[in-house]
Amino acid sequence: MEPSDADLLRASGRRPEAFGTFYDRHAEPLLAFFARRTWDAQEAADLTAETFAVAFASRRRYRDTGAPAYAWLLGIARHQLARKVRRQQVDDRARRRLKLERIELDDASLARIEELADLRAMRPSLTAALDQLPVETARAVTLRIAEELPYAEVARRLGCTEGAARVRVTRGLTRLADLMEAT
Repeated sequence: MEPSDADLLRASGRRPEAFGTFYDRHAEPLLAFFARRTWDAQEAADLTAETFAVAFASRRRYRDTGAPAYAWLLGIARHQLARKVRRQQVDDRARRRLKLERIELDDASLARIEELADLRAMRPSLTAALDQLPVETARAVTLRIAEELPYAEVARRLGCTEGAARVRVTRGLTRLADLMEAT
């Protein structure tokens, strides 16, 4: 009988390889979770690594409350994603603290992540969700995310301050995530 996730997290304090089993169970679903939200395979991989680094560093604080341990991991993942959205960068402190190198993905790995997340199938839903946003918010998200423009340029094109552009993008991404979750 395989050990539960809670058993693996408890055992990983004495046997770090137990965390490797926990990682193996949840890496792909977590990677798909991030890929669906960022639409960027490299960023999804970075966020997945960050989430597992934080989970490893805080594994001793995990408490088995009866909820699946994956829910605990998703809580960490949502926190990492919210931090990324706020700062528009992946915070790699946990990875550095554990002396983990950033993994650079090759084209085959990037394609595999996109396939895992089934991004092509999500495009119609994303387009519909984007259409539900206020026009200026949708435009801010498109300029920043799709066109990868810096905030200064987004602000210039929208005729607003850089701070206002950041707020529009953050609110737009949050609303898009909510709409995509609903579908």
